[in-house]
Amino acid sequence: MIFSTFTVGYLQMRKYVVYISLLIWNTIGFAQVPGTWNEYFSFRNVQQLESVDDNVFALSENGIFIYNTSSQEIQKITKLNGLSTVGLTCMAFCDSTSSFLIGYNDGTLDILDYPSLKAKPISTIANKSLYGSKRINAIAMKNDTAVIATEFGVLTFSMRSQKFISTTILSNDGSYVPAKSITVDGETLYAATTKGIFSANLSNANISDFSSWTKLKNIPYENDTISHIAALNGTIYYAHKNIADASKDSVFKIHDGKAEAFKTQMGDIKQLKPNDTILSIVTTNNALLYGKDEKLFYSSKIKNNSYDAHFTDITLNKYNSIWIADYSVGLVNGENFNNFCPQGPQTNFIADLQISQQNLHIVEGINSKYRYGMYDKKTVNNAWYGHTNWDIKNTTCIHVLPNSETYYYGSCGWGLVKCSNIWTYDRRFYSKNSPIQHAYYGNSLDYISDVESDKSGNIWMINYGTSLPLLVLNESNNWFSYTISTGSRQCFASRLYIDARGYKWITGDKKLIVFFENKTLSDKTDDLLVEIDLTDNEGTIASNTTCLAEDLDGEIWIGTNQGIAVHSSPSRVFKDRQTVSRIKIEIDGEVGYLLSSEYITCIAVDGANRKWIGTENSGVFLISGNGTEQLLNFTKSNSPLPENNITSIAIDHKTGEVFFGTSNGLVSFIGDASAGDKKMDNIKIFPNPIREDYNGDIYISGLVDDAILKITDISGNLVCTITANGGTATWDGRNIYGDRVQTGVYLIYVSDETATYIVVKKILFIN
Repeated sequence: MIFSTFTVGYLQMRKYVVYISLLIWNTIGFAQVPGTWNEYFSFRNVQQLESVDDNVFALSENGIFIYNTSSQEIQKITKLNGLSTVGLTCMAFCDSTSSFLIGYNDGTLDILDYPSLKAKPISTIANKSLYGSKRINAIAMKNDTAVIATEFGVLTFSMRSQKFISTTILSNDGSYVPAKSITVDGETLYAATTKGIFSANLSNANISDFSSWTKLKNIPYENDTISHIAALNGTIYYAHKNIADASKDSVFKIHDGKAEAFKTQMGDIKQLKPNDTILSIVTTNNALLYGKDEKLFYSSKIKNNSYDAHFTDITLNKYNSIWIADYSVGLVNGENFNNFCPQGPQTNFIADLQISQQNLHIVEGINSKYRYGMYDKKTVNNAWYGHTNWDIKNTTCIHVLPNSETYYYGSCGWGLVKCSNIWTYDRRFYSKNSPIQHAYYGNSLDYISDVESDKSGNIWMINYGTSLPLLVLNESNNWFSYTISTGSRQCFASRLYIDARGYKWITGDKKLIVFFENKTLSDKTDDLLVEIDLTDNEGTIASNTTCLAEDLDGEIWIGTNQGIAVHSSPSRVFKDRQTVSRIKIEIDGEVGYLLSSEYITCIAVDGANRKWIGTENSGVFLISGNGTEQLLNFTKSNSPLPENNITSIAIDHKTGEVFFGTSNGLVSFIGDASAGDKKMDNIKIFPNPIREDYNGDIYISGLVDDAILKITDISGNLVCTITANGGTATWDGRNIYGDRVQTGVYLIYVSDETATYIVVKKILFIN
């Protein structure tokens, strides 16, 4: 078929100016290919070290980084490039097979070959039906046998055959006794448990039978929790865990059957292990090495008493240089105390994300324990900057002012913070210097759960759990407070969204609340307020709202604790459109309401008006623009997502990169949709040329919104027509008949919605 929309003369002219010999085209287009993933994990929380050759392997909760002491290069191994999952707990190196055995919180084991660094999963324990935790607590090597301490007992595993040898439940009645640490002395293994120390002979064929084990008696704390154990030169060293007060942890030794306290007591024991002829003892603020006759030859505290330590482990490499694991800064040189760590955020608990001028802004906040106010910024060049605000804890939300370096973040308990650079903060607003109130439930919590700005530069926020939850700070530093519930009803608002009209949509309550101050902050007589019930013609939709987003059609998408609702006429919300509706969707032949079984945590709209929807338990869903088609569902089990609890989603609309914040780390997916470019002066094609061994999609970015692309051969014959997702188009390299195109030069004609062809690009196929 001849493409007749253009004049023949124009096509012929184009044919003559295209030279087949111009095959050296720029393949630099997409910095990252759509459909691929990136991880942005924090590696600061190093828990264990192993030294092999010139490399120090540092294990953190979401992966391992390898520091080469000669080249000073850092390499990462994560779920994205080989490991089974996240939640790493321990590792051990087997010299005889030149491989690591890595343990995880869910019972998974990985064998990591050295030096190829190829990983093989051993999922036997993780897949086992057990009650309680399957956590791998510690691993010790005896030749090519790994002895594994878990929350349910002790296992032995052959590193050579890669099969389990034995499993021991450390009780007579079959109840699980957690083994916290393990060590081997000759043929005898010792297990440190929550009920004392047990020993067994590794060569015993009946080692799985608990009756073949012996409990060590007549030793201090023989029935208590023993957290660490180490065998060295015929002596057994162990640490008693003081459950009530870690500073009272104590170390003992057993030699020739006699138990006594170790000569020095440090408290708060983090590690106790043998290293050839050296005993290492690590506390939170000190790492110590003892040599022959228990002579201390290294103490980090003596070496540098001013270092603010959070130590977890220590090792020596083959050059006898000392390396320390630190839970807050990564890998530390034991001589000069310089630290090494891959770039990334400060923690893996992501509270909120925002993209501004292609910079990613992050706060990492509320968790089971108080966290200090942590802020991170990733630039477009992947440089990371951040700070910890020691005066603020539990950061909850982030808002960066448009085209500005100024940002605000809220906290649970410490109010609102204004910043203009990454190293400090300008001012903190709380109950003593602003209208911010304590939350209803006490504890003196000045809780700011969300922050936004309007087009006039006013800073709006939600003061959670108060009688006046909606606050605004104008550019003149004047404050205004608003009640946002009718009658005496108590409102627990939590999230805020300001739409294109300046209406404030508020969630967190059993009703959807919409407020408009009519652009007169001080005059409350003209304020508009509506409360919308979460019901439709079939009854109650949900019991509370959770999050909001406005799509490219101007509709408001509402997340609830039972799926998605939509307000289709927000411009009339204060008049006659005070209802919401649900979308019906068909999945696997069954029709139901969109994500009605999911607790929705966040919603983001991409350049193609598709909705990226985060959930509390089921990962991320990509939904078509009208909501009637589920396009993708990423979970922890089928993608690099580290967790199914999605806390925040942010989209770089220029590149199409979609960032997913979770309760256990940050990752991103390179989407195939981006915001449109009206000028279309930077169109990029990847790959180009398309070589014979490439079978993936071809991506064209930098297009006008929803551009129409007509692809022809050099003679003007139409190959296919495609439509962009926002500013990015995807072509599978096939013609309208489904056949892969032949070797040759092809022309891509790009038009906007008026059908005016304004850009022509070339692409080369080599088959």
